[in-house]
Amino acid sequence: MKMSTFLVLIFAMCGTFNQRAVAQFRDDLLPKPAVLGKEAINDDEFFRSVAPLPSQQIPGLEGDTKVIQPSHKSGLLAAMLSLVLPGLGEYYVGDQIWRGLIFTALDAGLWYERYHFIARGDDSTNAFQAFSDANWSPKIYSDSLNSLLQLAQRPDSDLIKNSNDFSQINKAENLLNSLGFLNFTHQLPQKGTQQYYEIISKYIQFRLGWKDFIGTGPEFSPDYERAAFMRANLNYQYQVADYFLYGLFLNRVLSAIDAALLARDHNTPIHLEGELQKRQYPDGTYGFVPTAHLRYTF
Repeated sequence: MKMSTFLVLIFAMCGTFNQRAVAQFRDDLLPKPAVLGKEAINDDEFFRSVAPLPSQQIPGLEGDTKVIQPSHKSGLLAAMLSLVLPGLGEYYVGDQIWRGLIFTALDAGLWYERYHFIARGDDSTNAFQAFSDANWSPKIYSDSLNSLLQLAQRPDSDLIKNSNDFSQINKAENLLNSLGFLNFTHQLPQKGTQQYYEIISKYIQFRLGWKDFIGTGPEFSPDYERAAFMRANLNYQYQVADYFLYGLFLNRVLSAIDAALLARDHNTPIHLEGELQKRQYPDGTYGFVPTAHLRYTF
């Protein structure tokens, strides 16, 4: 017999022996098939019954890498949504919803305070105008102007004949200014306008129209001083309302930036997250152990 033929026979025998040895080893190592009634579970069914499903978490692998496939989020869309309503972009991304809740709560609070101070300003305006109507009179103001014109020896034709005709009052104011009388630099606007109420409590020449005008000392009209304070107070309240409007704009810008960054982080392949997990120690007590989770998306 040739040497090559002999070697082929040897290898064939060895292969048969190895296959039988592997089969015997598997039968000895694995448990016998469970019997359900009269039917036995074959090897393939057995391995499927004991093998963990892909969705099951294998014990002891907490903190290991998790592979998920989240949806892509548009940073531009998230920013635009937050410009419309602060927090809406964060809700769209879906991560860390609490950040969106903060911006939404701030927006609601700013709107509330803005309308609150506007309402206060409106109430103060009504009170200021009512006080002015009760204590400042075009008739008293016209009589004071006529007294100054008579002092300047102006003819009767220059005097104010009708105190309700504001064109006559404006003509007398211009004449007194041309004659060198100080402080007559403004003209009385039509009654009832916003400028009317503002100007009679702002410039010295209109102190002549307040009912308590005395004409001596630096504070010769307490009503004028009170009206000036009321005007400053209502203007301050409207100014505060404007500050809240600026805050509303700033809150939208910050929420838009945050939503865009949140969308960018959401789309990042690698995420490192940490948390405190409750654990029982060997002595039976409980404590919190810091853990980290590395998340990779693709």
